[in-house]
Amino acid sequence: MKVKMFTAPNINEAMAQVKQDLGRDAVILHTRRLKKGGIMGFFAKEVVEVMAALETTPAPLPVKKNAPVPVPSSEEEVAKVLEAPQDDKKIAAMETEMVQMRKMLEQLVGQMPKNEGSQSPLVEILVKNDVEASVAAGLVKGLPADATMVGGDPEVVKRLLLDRVGQYLQRVEGISVPAVGCKTVALVGPTGVGKTTTIAKLAANFAIKEGIKVAMITADTYRIAAVEQLKIYSDIIGVPIEIVYSADELKSALHRHRDKQLVLIDTAGRSPGNPQQIEELQALLAVDPTIETHLVLSVTTKYRDALEIVNKFAACSPQKFLFTKIDEAANLGTVLNLLYRFPTALSYVTTGQNVPDDIELVQSEKLATLILRDS
Repeated sequence: MKVKMFTAPNINEAMAQVKQDLGRDAVILHTRRLKKGGIMGFFAKEVVEVMAALETTPAPLPVKKNAPVPVPSSEEEVAKVLEAPQDDKKIAAMETEMVQMRKMLEQLVGQMPKNEGSQSPLVEILVKNDVEASVAAGLVKGLPADATMVGGDPEVVKRLLLDRVGQYLQRVEGISVPAVGCKTVALVGPTGVGKTTTIAKLAANFAIKEGIKVAMITADTYRIAAVEQLKIYSDIIGVPIEIVYSADELKSALHRHRDKQLVLIDTAGRSPGNPQQIEELQALLAVDPTIETHLVLSVTTKYRDALEIVNKFAACSPQKFLFTKIDEAANLGTVLNLLYRFPTALSYVTTGQNVPDDIELVQSEKLATLILRDS
């Protein structure tokens, strides 16, 4: 026996599907009306759901005129058959057989195992790409669970999911250099995320490609290699660089470069577990409240660790997220996890070590595609 569920906007279309798929001999087992689709619970449409069955065993031989009528299952039904005319008796017998068949099918359906703990296919796609299950469940809310609601095309469902992910990546704000005055930008974050190389890339792009007057300041005096690295880039790019050891020195350096259009500040990597280091960074940035702060995060960082970094560096009031090492990560779920929890503007992503090429302003659709690349 073949049992199948059909869904349509109305009962006529549902019955047409049943007739086309199972034929005229199909038995209707169950019908109901429900609402599906919509966005975040709104604009849901009413649909009709029909469960139908078709007996797949060989059809019985034609019944001879003198063949006995099938025996009903209760005395009440027997009485009805005996009292009815001959034609009515045949109809009544067929209806009784259909009732028995329906009861049998309902029992079989009731005995089928239920995967109550199973996830929707869309949630599975997101989780496969390192998106937290709770985040994934929120993202797919209101989307059709499978292809049956969108014409049977699974690619349409994936496109809907891609658009939904892209919605969380829409707020993109790069560094905007004013026509008059000086813009000051500081990169903050933990050690090893690539702040120094990113500063060099930004300086090269603005100075060489856009012809903007740029200066670099490094407060990363803990790493001699970082200072020497920026000095080399400074010579190559042709922009001045200053080294500062305190908040007062930073204030003086900013004053000296007030004639520049853009000043980029490289800060020392700070441990999110060290409150004293975070306080020192706060004091450094406090010399100028107009400093635009970008929190630099590596997409190779585990989500739980990235979550702690964002919470600790919140004391420095970063206005934007800048993600590095896109090329090194197997999955980019961390980006979506953080933005779902902290709706913050995105600025740039880095895709390699080459200066000045491997950096670009976030492109929402491109990043969403990378996040779902294993789907």
